[in-house]
Amino acid sequence: MVGPAPRLTEVDDRFLTRLGEAWGPARAAGALGAASLHSLRLHAASYICDEWRQREASRFVDCGAGAGVLGILLAWELPSSQWILIDSNERRCELARLAATAAGVAERVAVEHATVEEAARRPAERGAFDGAVARLFGPASELAECSLPLLKHHGMLVVSVSEATRRVWEQLPLKTRTGCEIVNQWTTSSGSFLAVRRIGPIPAGIPRRKPARRRAPLM
Repeated sequence: MVGPAPRLTEVDDRFLTRLGEAWGPARAAGALGAASLHSLRLHAASYICDEWRQREASRFVDCGAGAGVLGILLAWELPSSQWILIDSNERRCELARLAATAAGVAERVAVEHATVEEAARRPAERGAFDGAVARLFGPASELAECSLPLLKHHGMLVVSVSEATRRVWEQLPLKTRTGCEIVNQWTTSSGSFLAVRRIGPIPAGIPRRKPARRRAPLM
């Protein structure tokens, strides 16, 4: 379905300047791309479903956060939220920490140098989050298996999708293999998005180790 136009929080020019400067090294390193900060804000805001705006003190995780674009911009748009940004690249984690400080959200945004698979096996993070997002993680089957165990019961993962990746998500055996199901899809001027909600228990065996996932992906 076509969703409403993304809603952006008002910011002053100083905030945008600080954030643009903080992400300067990420642009130079090719970790951010050429999109304008305004376009990135619109894209990030498109992930937000109504229930996320209505919740107080929710915990979120950005899976494969890179330089922190998505998680930091969403932390700004959801002022009562707490975030963990997970990425396996140490340099990108450093850039995300700099950007969180520049955006004034460092008290609510922690950056974790790890794989999402590792986080999903830790008792403190497994089943601990109200919401999760992912922007450029990789194959849908990998993202599903590694990220969905992070969700609380009724927690929701929102991902951006192309027409091809949307079809892949729809064919994944989510309910039987991950205790989750697709509950919504929408399109804005900034892209198309899909929401997956945890509706049952997290199977104890997932995420499997990477060699096992490669031999037998979810699909």
